[in-house]
Amino acid sequence: MTILKGLFILVLCTLISSCSGKKDVRDYYFPLKALREQPKVYEYDYKLKDTTFKMYWYYQTVVQKDSIYFVGTCYNDAFQQMLLVREQQFSNGMKLKDLFYFGTDSAGLSVRSRATIEGGAVFPFQVKDDKGVFINIIKYTDPKDSTIETTLTRNRRFIQNMFYEYKNKTYDAVEFEMKEEQSEKDAKKGGFAHVYTIQEIYAKDLGLVFTKREITEGNFIEMRLVDIYTMQDLEAKFKAKQEANLQQ
Repeated sequence: MTILKGLFILVLCTLISSCSGKKDVRDYYFPLKALREQPKVYEYDYKLKDTTFKMYWYYQTVVQKDSIYFVGTCYNDAFQQMLLVREQQFSNGMKLKDLFYFGTDSAGLSVRSRATIEGGAVFPFQVKDDKGVFINIIKYTDPKDSTIETTLTRNRRFIQNMFYEYKNKTYDAVEFEMKEEQSEKDAKKGGFAHVYTIQEIYAKDLGLVFTKREITEGNFIEMRLVDIYTMQDLEAKFKAKQEANLQQ
């Protein structure tokens, strides 16, 4: 009985340790090794209440000396560059190092601006069942008016393991919830703040496949991955679109 009791306690302790310990979720982030060998474009459909549009993210992994960086460039439907982000891989997760955003200044000239990153946690490689919080803080100014400053404070936490279907194939996935506070300071008009709840789903060996941002009750922005291909394919897509527009 003593031996059986000891074995039972050992098994029980192992189960408790497994259930209360950390989960490794690094394989649910973007496939960094594959994107080093072959960069890819991720095409996302965005859906608002009465509007749909597309955004394209060109992802690549860059190795510089002993550091590994994940670089994403965002293009809109008109093939205009909107964002450029650079993250660094660490043993415990991904950290945002640079964020550049593109727009026009008060004179209508194209400008590239750099955001200030005060908290860079982007994606943890290990999560706990007690739902620890990972904080990301970004500040940026309006290219047309430098007196307007926006701060995004994002608290991300792990929710659950799940399944996700992409192109008729079911993938293992993980769900995160993010609370985002968007606060704006306007030297002329004062300031305001909004808090949004964002659902994120990452599929194993794919990366970010779905987000849903609740703006108000019944009002949301939904983003869904619809295709993955090369930059050459994207360039061909826009070339064909331009030629079609010229023929109209």
